[in-house]
Amino acid sequence: MNQESPTSTTQTMDPSADVGSTDLVRLSDMAYLKLMDSILSGDLKPGRQISELELTRQLKVSRTPVHEAIGQLIKDGLVIQRPNRRPVIAEFSIDDVTDIFEMRCLLESEAAAKAATRMDRPTIAHLRNLAGNVREALETPEVSSLWGHFDDEFHIVIAKASGSKRLEEDITRYRRLNRVFSRMPSEASVIGPALDENLEILKAIEDREPELARQKMQRHLEEWQRFFVQRLSK
Repeated sequence: MNQESPTSTTQTMDPSADVGSTDLVRLSDMAYLKLMDSILSGDLKPGRQISELELTRQLKVSRTPVHEAIGQLIKDGLVIQRPNRRPVIAEFSIDDVTDIFEMRCLLESEAAAKAATRMDRPTIAHLRNLAGNVREALETPEVSSLWGHFDDEFHIVIAKASGSKRLEEDITRYRRLNRVFSRMPSEASVIGPALDENLEILKAIEDREPELARQKMQRHLEEWQRFFVQRLSK
């Protein structure tokens, strides 16, 4: 890399002079997770070049696992590789943000509809408890972190409850892209209405109304799309 060093990629992995294919897969997975954490946390910023050689030194592994990890990040859309250029951390335009949310609307509205026929009562109660924690903290400094945890859990749980592994994986991929350009809002004026929308989705799921759950999820994500497009436009 150029001059900065990602703080979350400096931990040492245990290299082996003679690694088998299983070890190689494990090391590439570890490299992938560390790089992804650095991107999502903002330690590796959009537009930043990536040097495979520098990463092999930082992670203390051979070049192959690092190369495979970067290849996976390229597939995920978190890294861009142009011909005869070093890979760079993806940058997102307003058009990109619009496209990502349109894909999230398609995927997650379907997941909500499926979840309305599958999600069990304890899981619904769990999400309601988390929502209650956010509601109680709306006027406190802790609300941003509580909202971030709830928002992740809410969408991940619905994706899992869809019963479709492929749908869940695609939702996870687009949420990762979302996290690169977005940071959780901390204003109660934004979080409060969004929380209300989440609870409306949850009620439709609890009432076993798939089409209503689909509509509520789509409306919720369209509101976030408008929010982030306006934020990036400023």
